[in-house]
This record gives sequence, structure tokens and C-alpha cells, in this order.
Amino acid sequence: MSVWGTIMDLEDDPPCAYRGSHILPSEDDPKGGVVQLAEVPSHITRDGRDDQPEDGTPWPWLRLSVNQDDAVLSRSQVRQVYESLGAWLEQTGDVR
Repeated sequence: MSVWGTIMDLEDDPPCAYRGSHILPSEDDPKGGVVQLAEVPSHITRDGRDDQPEDGTPWPWLRLSVNQDDAVLSRSQVRQVYESLGAWLEQTGDVR
């Protein structure tokens, strides 16, 4: 069982496939890849018990998963990542 909980993914709006540094991206480019952010929820503990409050501050680690080497994100995709990162940073303001 994973300790990670996905908090954002671009499954419904996948990024454009990276076609090389010499190619200007286009909305018509093929889509490919998955981008996800995941956190360790507050109720996960090192001893394997999940007896902490579920609505507490997440642990101070964030997993970014990209199943391809490079992805080209549109403005709306960048906004989704930005909002998720901002929310995560606000939630983890206190150091454990």
C-alpha cells in the first residue's frame, strides 16, 4: 500500500509530447504522458499506523511524477500545477 495520495493529475488534459528543442510547440501536437502530484497525508505515520487526524497538515514531501522525459504544458496546465503547489506550500507552512 502506498503512503502517497494523488492531489492533482493531468489525466483529462494530458501534456503535449516533447518533440525536440528545435520545434515550437503547437496545440495540434500529439498528446502524451501523465503528470501527477502526490502528497503523504497527515494520518500516515512512520510506524505504519494511520491513527492521526486525516485533515491535518500533510508531510513536507511532494512527489512529481512524469512518465516521459519531457512534457510541454499549456497555460491552463501550468495554472493547475501552480495552484496545487501553492496550496501544498500553504498547508505545509509548519516544519515537522
